[in-house]
Amino acid sequence: MSGAIYFVHFAFVSQWAEKHTIKTYFYYTLSRPQNSIRLSTNTPQLRRIIAFKRLSIQQRLPFFICMLLLAIVVAFSWISYISVEKASMAIGADRVTTLADKLSLMFKSSVDQFASTVNSAASNKSVKAFLASPNTGDSLASLETFREFMKKDTTNKLVQLLNTRGQLVLSSGGQVAKLRVNIDSLMTPASPKTGTANVGKFVVVNGLMYFPSLAKITDNTKTIGYLVDWKLMRATQQSIDQLAQLLGANGRLYFGNDDGQIWTDLIRPVARPPVEPVKLQGVAEYSRANGYPVIASMRKIPDSRWLVLIELSNASFQQTAQIYLRWVTLIGLLLIVAGSVGGWLMSRNITKPLKQLSLAAAAIADGDYSPRVNTDRDDELGKLAKSFNIMAARVRAAQQELERMVEERTRELQTAITDIKDQKETDRKKDEFISIASHELKTPLTTLKAFFQLAGREMEPQLKSYNFFGNASRQLNRMERLITDLLDVSKINSGKMQYNFEELDFEKLLKDTIESAQQISPGHRLILERSVSVNVNGDRHRLEQVVVNLLSNAVKYSPEADKVLIWSELKDNKVLVTIKDFGIGISKKDLDGLFDRYYRIEGSEYRFQGLGLGLFISSEILKRHGGSISIQSEPGKGSVFTFELPV
Repeated sequence: MSGAIYFVHFAFVSQWAEKHTIKTYFYYTLSRPQNSIRLSTNTPQLRRIIAFKRLSIQQRLPFFICMLLLAIVVAFSWISYISVEKASMAIGADRVTTLADKLSLMFKSSVDQFASTVNSAASNKSVKAFLASPNTGDSLASLETFREFMKKDTTNKLVQLLNTRGQLVLSSGGQVAKLRVNIDSLMTPASPKTGTANVGKFVVVNGLMYFPSLAKITDNTKTIGYLVDWKLMRATQQSIDQLAQLLGANGRLYFGNDDGQIWTDLIRPVARPPVEPVKLQGVAEYSRANGYPVIASMRKIPDSRWLVLIELSNASFQQTAQIYLRWVTLIGLLLIVAGSVGGWLMSRNITKPLKQLSLAAAAIADGDYSPRVNTDRDDELGKLAKSFNIMAARVRAAQQELERMVEERTRELQTAITDIKDQKETDRKKDEFISIASHELKTPLTTLKAFFQLAGREMEPQLKSYNFFGNASRQLNRMERLITDLLDVSKINSGKMQYNFEELDFEKLLKDTIESAQQISPGHRLILERSVSVNVNGDRHRLEQVVVNLLSNAVKYSPEADKVLIWSELKDNKVLVTIKDFGIGISKKDLDGLFDRYYRIEGSEYRFQGLGLGLFISSEILKRHGGSISIQSEPGKGSVFTFELPV
């Protein structure tokens, strides 16, 4: 085998692999997923899947278990994959740095061999003699020495002898005479010791890779010239592939000049690494031009102008995590399938008695109380079935009892409806009688009233019978008011009450009405404390009737008091009129029916005359005007009536 192959391949195998144990790593071959699957959420199929609430319980439980297991498997798999991948990449980083260090030291020994070889040629006496005093004999002897030196290694293509100024004085191998060397470019930054050699940079000539080995020629420690041996970089693809297998992880070995200008894979020039050299001193990750991701580390080979670069495939270190992910995914899918089947069986075991319960409940809803749920379970569903059977029996008993009660209530309701109809008919006849009687009584009453008025004018006041006429006249007035109230109630019930609406000065109306009522009730002082000047739209006669009714009640139901207070105020675009007496008051139980027709308060120690129509008529008049009336009262503390009208 040639010297170059020995340098690249056998030196690596014999000097490094034999001394050091190459660790074997188990990697997996699952490739990183490059494309993700995208599912549109706008598809009808997905919308039907999302409609979870449409699913039955027997479908929901396995679906839920499947989704839960899927979420757990995905989360666990991804977290585990990331952890294993990080650990694998850490192992890869440690391995590539170890390889870079070891190979740098190993190739240092190859450089030393080159130096030893060129030093032996440089120490030849004929070469030194020729440099000391050039002559033809020494020149021929030197050339013969160079030819013998080149025969020892077929990779030696050119041997050049230079003087101390770097000028060529003798060479062997003219077919590559274009090779030129700069002494300074061959020297390493640290000055080499006397007698040592240096390996220079790679150069490319006609597509072939060459590198020089340089040795100083000395005479009594004095440098008298330089010997340069140009070697051809020769390696086969088979040896490169064997070296890659030895490196493992699809590894690649590259050499380059320390200025980074030329890089080679030992066969041809290659592109320089796409990262800064400083980053390669540690561990760097990048992709080659073909998109192949690698992890790499670079070291300088001592006593040379060479750099050695080790690249290992990222995918080889990620295979462990990817195969792990594959197995975890497979196991997760099996768990999901098993969980879904188990969930379906569990849901079927749960929903079977639930379906029986549902059918029994539907039968009860249709009125059939005979179905029972048969179950021999002792769990919650069994207890539910037993409770349902008990409930169904109680519902049946309650339904029978309810039917009995409904029959009784129906009979009672029919009786009540009959009574209500009879009462309505009685009220209708009563209202009809009252209306007719009121109209018939009003005519003779008017005649009697006129007769008493004429008689009172003709009679002398000092006569004893004059007082009788006065009392009779007051009773006629009272009877007239009663008949008028009855007629008003009849009109209200029949909807024939007449209203003459006009714009009124309410303050004047209130004062005039109080003044008139004061003449009728001389035993009480009707005091208008304050009033507000506003205009209202209403029927003067009917509004006076309301005020008179309230003042009459205040006087009538306060026999022990001597005053009634009245005031009006404006609030929220409404006029509020308040009439306060200091009479017997009204109990709470009588307040709700106080404005009903014919309602009278019973149980008082006082006996008051009347039909219980005044407040009913007043309330209806106020409603027709868009107003309302309210009362506040306590027994023994008097009453406060308040009515309001829109301004």
